[in-house]
Amino acid sequence: MQFLRPFAYRARKIFTLRRPERLWIHSCAALLIILALLGTTQYINHTIIERQLIAETGIKTSQSQITYAHEILLIAERMASGHVSSAAPIEKAIKQFERSYAMTVFGGLWSDEQRTHYFGSAEPLHALIAEFVDISSRFSTATPAQYAGLTRQLNELYANHGLGNGLHSAAALVEREAHADAIRLSKWQRSVLIVSALALLAEAIFIFVPTHLAVQSTIRKLHRQTKSLRDSQHELRQMNRKLEHTAHQDPLTGLPNRAHLTAYLGRMNKEEKSIGLSVLFVGLDNFKAVNNSAGHDFGDELLITVGRALQSCVDDDNIVARVGGDEFVLVTHEPAHLMIGRIRALFADPFEVKGRRIPIHASIGYLKLSTNTEDPINTIADASIAIQTAKNSGENKTLQFEKSLRDDVESMRALQAELADAIKQGEIEPWFQPQVRLSDGHLHGAEVLARWRHPTRGLLTPDRFIPAAERAGLVIDMDHSIWRVAMAHAVLWQKENLWHPCISLNAAPETISDPHLIERLLLELQRSGLGVDQIIVEVLETTLINGADDMAAINIDSLSECGVSLELDDFGTGYASLAKLTQLPLNGIKLDRSLVAPLPDAKADSIVRAILALASELGLHVIAEGVEEDIQATHLNERGCAIAQGYGYAKPMPAEEFRVWLKAHANAPLHIAPRVAQMIQ
Repeated sequence: MQFLRPFAYRARKIFTLRRPERLWIHSCAALLIILALLGTTQYINHTIIERQLIAETGIKTSQSQITYAHEILLIAERMASGHVSSAAPIEKAIKQFERSYAMTVFGGLWSDEQRTHYFGSAEPLHALIAEFVDISSRFSTATPAQYAGLTRQLNELYANHGLGNGLHSAAALVEREAHADAIRLSKWQRSVLIVSALALLAEAIFIFVPTHLAVQSTIRKLHRQTKSLRDSQHELRQMNRKLEHTAHQDPLTGLPNRAHLTAYLGRMNKEEKSIGLSVLFVGLDNFKAVNNSAGHDFGDELLITVGRALQSCVDDDNIVARVGGDEFVLVTHEPAHLMIGRIRALFADPFEVKGRRIPIHASIGYLKLSTNTEDPINTIADASIAIQTAKNSGENKTLQFEKSLRDDVESMRALQAELADAIKQGEIEPWFQPQVRLSDGHLHGAEVLARWRHPTRGLLTPDRFIPAAERAGLVIDMDHSIWRVAMAHAVLWQKENLWHPCISLNAAPETISDPHLIERLLLELQRSGLGVDQIIVEVLETTLINGADDMAAINIDSLSECGVSLELDDFGTGYASLAKLTQLPLNGIKLDRSLVAPLPDAKADSIVRAILALASELGLHVIAEGVEEDIQATHLNERGCAIAQGYGYAKPMPAEEFRVWLKAHANAPLHIAPRVAQMIQ
């Protein structure tokens, strides 16, 4: 310390000198100190503001990741339930989510700890985010049937695989680092203020006040930024609560949605209040017809009206939820039969919608909970199975769930899974049933019918596997597979001179509506060697419900132009209007067996005579189905019916058996055998 004394003495002498020529040294020293302090203060203040802005941006960006993730989950739920059909909302949400993630990674508050959180852990958050974006992006190319599976994957990834927790942890980490940064800068600021105060008091009081005011202004600005940040956090919390509310409410009717219903049933289980609960699944019958005829706005108003009416059926402590397009679920502690009676009373009168009275029926599937451990999802699924089964049996039906219904559904799903391979392996084969001219008893043609020779279940008739094919989307492939094999057999019989074949091919509504039907059928005909005059395409009445302007009508016209004959199958079951007979190029109609069976009953005879007269006026031939007795054949022949088929002549036969039958009967008149002979056969 001894060597510092000369320097201290010399400095004291300079700064205590009062000579005028030395005053500039004091002024310059004071000015330099003031400038240094001002520069330091300005730098610190600018740094604080800049870092606070960066921190605010980083926090908002990290919080926005959570918000956009919730938005993606919400849109996915709505797409799975059918409320949103376009992929544009979810694509927009994905872009916003990716943009907020990029801003977080390349933001100014990025640190080693955040880098480790996003990229360095055993299950890096970056990988979960990439997987989340990848699954979300599949909605753009997925079919509506795949939406539910993708939604489950998103929820599973977010809730159970750590994405949600990771995003919340990232947001918390940004806030902690921003807070630590603010504390560090605040310490610097206080130090500068203390030094400035001491220096300014020592040098010149008139410099202190402006500096103090500048510092106070900066502090007030920081306080405003802090308040703004708190307000933003409050708004974010409110938005999250609003999103959560929206995620559990149906946007159209305002009723609880499927997610809310599931949570409600789960809460009933936890509170041990599930025993005795009645769960009723209510679905409107033919609601699509209301939408098509009156418009979707009208249909939406009807749904709102029905929802309000159903709410009036339950007490405040029970729940009515909308879980699908025209489907509602009621959960109540009342006995099911009382609630069903109340619901039936609601639908007994038409609903008043926009000044119009709309009569509509409802099917009901219900079950009663007997334990507090039933999984809510399974409960809703079981009620859904009951209502679907009720709807399949007709309109305005009520059905209680039984375990056998679930077994039937599982059996149907098993058939769906096996169908694709069965079609490829030729297990679904054509059977042939003769069609006979009533005038002379000679063979007219044969209808091609489908049978599934199942390796474990034996021989299955169409009523067992056609519904499974429809649900699996395999009806078109199945029809063409049967047609190809049937044509191949027909050509062989023609080459053997057994018969000049004329075969009737059944076409499902999906097949008739297929845009590629014409080219596929003509190609199959060309490859088989049959002529267009040797096949007849049978069209179901249900195919014609949508009118004459759809793809089915276009294909029917095209088939007729190509020379293919067309017959309307199962005529008389009540679907097609008589106008369709004049609007479409049909060659014949097939009388449904329900009209033939009662013959020669007088009432049935009146209906048959009317249909035959109408067909004659329109130039259509008529084929009677289900002819089993000679008296029916004689009666139909006398009334002018040209062709008949049924068990009375022959049952449907596999190709080889039909080949043997052709050898014996193709060129000989056929007669209906006595019932005793049929039974022996």
